[in-house]
Amino acid sequence: MDALFLEETVETADKTLGKVFRLFRDKELPQILKIAEIIKEEVTDFKPYVPMAVAMRTEGMKDRHWEAISNKVGFQVKPYEGFTFQHILDMDLYKFTEEIQDIGDRAGKEYTIECNMVKMKAAWEQVFFTLKPFKTSGTYTVIGFDDAQQVLDDHSILTQTMQFSPFKGPFLEDIDEWNN
Repeated sequence: MDALFLEETVETADKTLGKVFRLFRDKELPQILKIAEIIKEEVTDFKPYVPMAVAMRTEGMKDRHWEAISNKVGFQVKPYEGFTFQHILDMDLYKFTEEIQDIGDRAGKEYTIECNMVKMKAAWEQVFFTLKPFKTSGTYTVIGFDDAQQVLDDHSILTQTMQFSPFKGPFLEDIDEWNN
């Protein structure tokens, strides 16, 4: 399930139905208005489930996050092949929406740190020093310090920011190693 698409679709449906009501309210089309009322009620009933769906589909959800959800709800919750939104509804996870949102938010922020660490490591693979002959002296100068210094400055700032993040836990060792 594409949770962000779901969120956008529900929002769009809600706004569109508002426009439909305004359009048909003054017209003599009670059948259409009745259908719109039924759909509006279904959208309104479903809307509270959207934040939970978005949280559970946050990029970066790892086993530790599913374990945290399981601990909060008191039973095993972990997606598997064939795991559907109906399973979530059947487990009554809606009762734990706030807790699930907190865990999903944490997963997303941890994922940002994880991605930044991967990007920083990859950036250094693109930094090269080359030797350039210095005139005809038989000596060489090293080229590439400016690029390396720029990458180092950028990564130093980003690493310091990560060190102060309350979501650094799973990456603390890597962050500390990177900072030294």
